[in-house]
Amino acid sequence: MQQRHDTIRTMMNLPLKWIFFDVGETLVDESEPIEDITRQLIAAAGRRGIVVARDHVRELWMEAHKRYSPFPMADILQSLFPDSALRQAIWSEMKYRKELDRPFPESRGILQRLSASYRIGIIANQSAGTADRLRSYGLLEHIDKVFASAELGLAKPDPRLYEYALEATGCPPSETLMVGDRIDNDIVPAKHLGMRGLWVRQGLALRQVSPSSMSRPDGVIDTIGEIESWLAAWRPEEAE
Repeated sequence: MQQRHDTIRTMMNLPLKWIFFDVGETLVDESEPIEDITRQLIAAAGRRGIVVARDHVRELWMEAHKRYSPFPMADILQSLFPDSALRQAIWSEMKYRKELDRPFPESRGILQRLSASYRIGIIANQSAGTADRLRSYGLLEHIDKVFASAELGLAKPDPRLYEYALEATGCPPSETLMVGDRIDNDIVPAKHLGMRGLWVRQGLALRQVSPSSMSRPDGVIDTIGEIESWLAAWRPEEAE
C-alpha cells in the first residue's frame, strides 16, 4: 500500500504524505446547529420583548470570525445585550445541539479516494467523542489518526496541537497539508510550522484574511468538493 501511495504522489508531483482536515465546516456541515442556536437566541430575546433579527445575528457571527474571536457567541451576546444579567439569563436558555451536525455529502467519497494516495488525519477543536462521531458519519474508516482538542487538552490555534500531530505521525511539516475553513485556527498555525495550508471558504469565516504574507494559504477553494481538482492542478513550486 505504501508503494502505491508513493507512486500516485510522484505521478501528481505532490510532495505530500499526510493531509490533515479540520472537522466543523470542513468535513461536517454545522449550518443547522448554528441556525438552531440562532433561533434559540431570538426566541429567548423575544420572551423579554426584545426583537432580534436573524440576519443581524448572522452578520455578527461573520464579523466575530473576521476578528478572530475565540468565542464568537460570547461576542454576539455582548453586542446584543450589554447588560450582564440579561446576557447571562438569555445564555442560560440556549444550548448548542451538536447532534444536528451532518457530514457534507461529498466528504465520505473524498476521504475514501484520497486515502488511496495519502495518509489522512484530523486536527480539530471538538468536544469529547470525536472519533465516535466520525464513525457514525461513515468517515472514520478512511482516517488514520484523530487529534482532537477535548482528548488532548490542546486547542487550535495553539501550535502545540499541530506539533503533537506531526510528532505522532512522524511526518515532516513540508510533507503535510492542512485543510480547514478558518484562517486563524487552521491556516496560521499550520503555516507557522512549515505545513501547507488549503482554505475552504465554507461557513461563517468567509471574511477572514491572513494577518501576514507568511500565513497566506497555499490555495483557496469554495467547497470541500473542490479539493481533488485543486490537488490535481496544484504545483507546489508556484506557491513558494
